[in-house]
Amino acid sequence: MASIAFDAISSSQRVPGSQVEISNVRARQGLPPAQQKILLIGQCIGAASASAPVRMTRPEHGATLAGRGSILAAMVAAALAASTQVELWAMPIADNAAGVAATGTITLTGPSTAAGTLALMIAGVRIPVGVASGASATTIATAIAAAVNALPDLPVTASAAAAVVTLTCRHKGTAGNDIDVRTNYFDGESLPAGIGVTIVGLAGGATNPDLTSLLAGLGDAWYQTIVVGMNDAANMSVIDTDLEDRWGPVRQIEGRAYFGMSGSFSTLSTFGATRNGKHATIIGGYRIPSPPWAVAAAFAAIAAYQLQIDPARPLTALTVPGIRAPRPEHRFIRSERELLLKDGISTFSVNADGNVAIERLISCYQLSSAGFDDDSYLDVQTTATLGYYRYSYRDRMAAKFPRAKLTEETIASVQAETIALAREWEEAGLMEDVDSFISNLVIERDATNRRQLNTLMTPDTVNGLLQLATRIEFIL
Repeated sequence: MASIAFDAISSSQRVPGSQVEISNVRARQGLPPAQQKILLIGQCIGAASASAPVRMTRPEHGATLAGRGSILAAMVAAALAASTQVELWAMPIADNAAGVAATGTITLTGPSTAAGTLALMIAGVRIPVGVASGASATTIATAIAAAVNALPDLPVTASAAAAVVTLTCRHKGTAGNDIDVRTNYFDGESLPAGIGVTIVGLAGGATNPDLTSLLAGLGDAWYQTIVVGMNDAANMSVIDTDLEDRWGPVRQIEGRAYFGMSGSFSTLSTFGATRNGKHATIIGGYRIPSPPWAVAAAFAAIAAYQLQIDPARPLTALTVPGIRAPRPEHRFIRSERELLLKDGISTFSVNADGNVAIERLISCYQLSSAGFDDDSYLDVQTTATLGYYRYSYRDRMAAKFPRAKLTEETIASVQAETIALAREWEEAGLMEDVDSFISNLVIERDATNRRQLNTLMTPDTVNGLLQLATRIEFIL
C-alpha cells in the first residue's frame, strides 16, 4: 500500500517531469482558538428592518438597526460597554401586533418650599429635574415629562396631565413591566422641600412576539452566545428546544442563551423551579435599576469574552460594567442566593466600590429525565468546555485526515492523534487525568457500517475552585 496520498498528482502519468503539490495538513499546530460569536435578539421600534443578523461594532449601530429607545438598541449598547472583544451580531424582532404596552405613573404633590433637584431614574438612567421654589405639582409634572421625552434612548415616553406623569413603554409586551422607575437612587439625594412623589411602577404589558420563526430563519449560522431581550416562559421553551437541536450530533453548533429577570426572591425562585434547560442562563435580581435585557447582554458579553480565552476557567468575581447595582436593601442575602442557585437562577454580587460582579453563572438544568436532582450541566464552564472538546476534536480530525481511507493504519493514526489532542487539552488546563482518558479510549470500526469509525472518549473536565472549606482546631 502506498504510504503517501497525493491530492492532485496521479501515478499513471507518462509525460516526464517533476510535480510538487503543497498541502497544509501539517501546517497548523496546537489547539484552535475557542470561538465565541454573540447574537442579540430584541424588539425593535416598528417593523423589523433586517431579516438576518447584522454585525454591530458601535452603540449607534443598534439604534440605526432597531430605533432609538428600543430594547435591541439598549442591548447592543450594554454588550459593547461590557466588552468589545467578541464578534457581535443583532437581530431585530417586531412587537406582537396584539400586544399591550406597559404603563406607569408618577404622581406629585406640592408646591415646593425651596429650590432643588428632583433626582429621577428610569431604566438605570439618571434624569435630574430642576425645581424652583414655589413650583406647583402640575409645573413639576410638566417638567418631568419634558425631561423624559428629551431622552430618546429611554425605553419610555411621558405625558403630563395636572400633577400626574404617565409613562408608556415604547414596546408592546411584558418587557415593559420590568422597567425600573425611582427617585433618590444615590446616597445624599432627596426630594426638594415640600414635594411628594408616588410612583406606580409600569405594569399591564402583555403578549410578546414569538421567536419560533426567527430562530428557524437563522438556519445553521453558529452563535455560541445568544442573548434574548424577552424572558417569558413560552419563548424560553422555544429557545431550549432550538438549543438542544443545535447541540445535537447532527448540527453541532452549540450555544448558550442568556436572559435577565427582575423580581423578588419568591418570584425568581418560583420561576426558576419551572425551568430545566441545559443551555439557558437566567440572571436574576430584585429592583435592579438597569433593565433585564441590558443585564443579560452585559453579563453575556463578559462571559463570552472570558470563555473565548479559557472555556474552563470560573467566571466568578468578574465586574460587569454599565449595570447599576440594586440598593443595599434590595440585594439578596447569601442564604437567598444559595437557594436561587439551587432553583436555576444565576446570581451576582456587589463589590466594595458598588459595581456589579458575577457571582456564579449556571444553567437552568436541575433534574434528569428520570426526575432526580442532576448537577452534571450546572456550570456554564462545563458545557463551554464540552463544546470546545468537540470543536477542537472535529477541527483536528478534519485537518489530519482529509479524504482518508479507513484502514488499520488509519485507525492507529486516529488513536495517536486523539491521544496527542488529549495531552494538549490537559496542558491547556481543560482536562485532567489524561492517563485514565487513554486507558478508557476505544476506537473501532463499526460492525455494520465498515466505512464508519467509532470512538468512545471519557475526558475528565476541569472544575473551578468555587468553594474553599477549612476547619480551624485551635489550642489554648
